[in-house]
Amino acid sequence: MKKLIFVVTILTGILFYSCSSDEESISPTFRFLEFEKDVLLPALNERDITFFAIDFDPNIGNWEITLSDGQKNIPVTLSQVETTRFGWVNTESNLQRIYIKAPAFGNGDYTLTIKNNTTNQIYSDTFLVRGDIFTNIEPTTITSYTIGDGTNKTPDYLYFQNTSNTITQGVTTNGIERVRLENATTFESFTLGHEVNTNGFLRFDIPLTIPVGTYFLSIVYNNGLSTYYEKDIVVMEQKLPKINAINKEMFVEGETLTITGEALRYFVNEELLPTNGLSTIRTRTDLIFKDQNRDFQFSFGAYEDDENFENINPDATELSFKIPLKSESFLFSDRDQTFFEGEVFIRSGAYESNSFPVRINY
Repeated sequence: MKKLIFVVTILTGILFYSCSSDEESISPTFRFLEFEKDVLLPALNERDITFFAIDFDPNIGNWEITLSDGQKNIPVTLSQVETTRFGWVNTESNLQRIYIKAPAFGNGDYTLTIKNNTTNQIYSDTFLVRGDIFTNIEPTTITSYTIGDGTNKTPDYLYFQNTSNTITQGVTTNGIERVRLENATTFESFTLGHEVNTNGFLRFDIPLTIPVGTYFLSIVYNNGLSTYYEKDIVVMEQKLPKINAINKEMFVEGETLTITGEALRYFVNEELLPTNGLSTIRTRTDLIFKDQNRDFQFSFGAYEDDENFENINPDATELSFKIPLKSESFLFSDRDQTFFEGEVFIRSGAYESNSFPVRINY
């Protein structure tokens, strides 16, 4: 009888170990975030293609990687899964950088397909290879969703409908035929208005007619050549702040100015971003007093721990601002510092509201 119990115990242990081993061999569900560079230069030798992910199984044998140029597959191998020290509050998973070894290849549109052999999870995304790239854009407003610490990496900024943005270096401004956006999914093409400003930089406009989404940005020249921005760009919806009323027009120091209106903060559509659900991306709101000579700016922050953030209510329909005492103020229209007279308006993200007249007596 004791021998029978012993044999049953051994068999149970083997069965338990087998089940545990099977569970441990199944990869977690991974999340592809983005390519480190969305547009690459052609390569003469073997190169790394890198992308960011979380929960990517470091067991290289569990993956099947395919790279296609639309006509044929290109042999590639998964060479390294690097777990970085960067993470987010909303997940225990750290950011990973994944390295794919690829042979030399030239210009084209390339689709990388990732399949996990233990779960059959599949993900595909497209990057471009082009003969020339640039890396410096100054958007209308700086709102970054750059993944990781941004070291040696072109930053990811938000771009907005009905705004102007400037390419500050790395492009030739002579012989430009057009500035173009191509939808990253459909490759539908849009031509943008552009001009070379007094500093010699190229300014381009994103009109209201450009649909919200992710795009490749390029400059096409009269000789048929083109240059591409190294990152794809995300175009956000126009949301104009509007002031409906202020509590009064004439103030003295120490009183509270109250503004009621709409969209006094710009709320970012994070579903368009690769970091959706991992981090919170916000734009700042400023209250601007403007007289005949200059602007006076007061920040209401972008995040909960910013100074004055709570002075805008949660649905962004009311803002309160205490007029500073003369001893603490720089808000003056005259040399003797006795009054301010001008207008007040709100800048929310990339957009400015209508204005109301206001006077402050000290």
